[in-house]
Amino acid sequence: MRKRDIFTMGVCLGAAAICGCQAMKGQADMNKQEKEAYAMTMQQQCETYFRDPETGLIFTQLDRKTLKPVTDDYFKGMEVDNFYKITERTPAEVEMHENFGMCTGSYMTSEVLRYEQTGATEALANAARCLQGLKFAYDLGKQLEEGYFPKVYGRKFSKETSTDQVLYALWGMDTYYPYASEEEQRLIKTMITSMIRFWVKRDYRYHYFSYCPDDWQWPIMRFPALLLLADKYADGDPTFRKEYERLLPHTARPENCQLDNARKANRPNDYEIANQAWCTVNGADRITMDVMNYAILLKNDPNNPMAETWKAGIRLMWDEVKDSIDPDGRYYAMVLYDFKTGKARRTPGYAVDGTANHGAKSGWSTMVTRGAMLALEFCPELADEVLPKVRLVLEKLKFEDCSYYDEPERFAPGKRYLTGFLSGDSVTNWLWTYRLYERWCQKEQQK
Repeated sequence: MRKRDIFTMGVCLGAAAICGCQAMKGQADMNKQEKEAYAMTMQQQCETYFRDPETGLIFTQLDRKTLKPVTDDYFKGMEVDNFYKITERTPAEVEMHENFGMCTGSYMTSEVLRYEQTGATEALANAARCLQGLKFAYDLGKQLEEGYFPKVYGRKFSKETSTDQVLYALWGMDTYYPYASEEEQRLIKTMITSMIRFWVKRDYRYHYFSYCPDDWQWPIMRFPALLLLADKYADGDPTFRKEYERLLPHTARPENCQLDNARKANRPNDYEIANQAWCTVNGADRITMDVMNYAILLKNDPNNPMAETWKAGIRLMWDEVKDSIDPDGRYYAMVLYDFKTGKARRTPGYAVDGTANHGAKSGWSTMVTRGAMLALEFCPELADEVLPKVRLVLEKLKFEDCSYYDEPERFAPGKRYLTGFLSGDSVTNWLWTYRLYERWCQKEQQK
């Protein structure tokens, strides 16, 4: 029997067995019940398997075979070419919490949205637990200084950080703030302002693993949105607003428009010449960060003269990733765009070096769709392109499909260990996508 699309038809294969749906009160009610039950199954699996019981954070990776956090045993007998090059922590400790801020912030946001849509009080309790997890990381960071937000490898302090973890953590806290207790609100204010002050003091300079030194300046386009959020909670301190206005010109173009930049520069590399196509990579990361940054700007400074420029940036990022989703609901982590026709195609199925994923499929399609649903809030004219892909991903991907990478044959041997993980990013962004999709549908019904 072919699986039917509950997000377009309102019918879920085996829905009664999954959730024990109540008797039908009308087709529309039943559709809503079954869709919600499908999402609740995913949410409960996330809470059961991905929640770190010791910290409240959401794990970055699980072992696909055991549905448990990755351990050192996972890597036995494997060739491991680890990108992070961190020697003081084991690969298992790194994979457990590498994207802790992204996963926790995404899940926190999805649970606040679930509360808004359903009134489920346990959803707010789950979000509050996420806040405590983020506080755990924040408190560890005090070993360097107040406001430093470290990668918590092995649940321990490290000298590694990244602005994407900060972005997602701030988004989650900002979303939760209206429902937080007074004590939690004070904590959120302190954390958000201190975390951004850390970067302002350093002129946005800090190392990135062993690849960039301590005086490396992170991409400035990332900071105006963070500064605007900090200003929101600064209680009149003008520091963040002044910095925001100073850096505003850096928001004129998305940071991550690889395809557009490549076409304008017209300097193809050897790989692109061999394939007669422009090559783009990691579209999920790219659309999510850029659209989140623009969404923060448009929500908090909607009348800025640059608002239309920001919307154009959102549309550009959607154009760069919209062809990366496969009919099976996963996405291609690398895509080629033909020099002559401009059409997208998969990369050849072989590994020519040890650094790239060569178009392997991934469950990070949920990040593409979540970025796309955020985009619709400001660019509703994209709905005809976005919504079919969102429904496809929500329908096709079950919990066990939410991979970090698939297709190990597309990787060099030292990278194939990456295909044995279930991804916290994929699962939490499925939940976030679903909640944004439901909110969109509810607004459309009210028109």
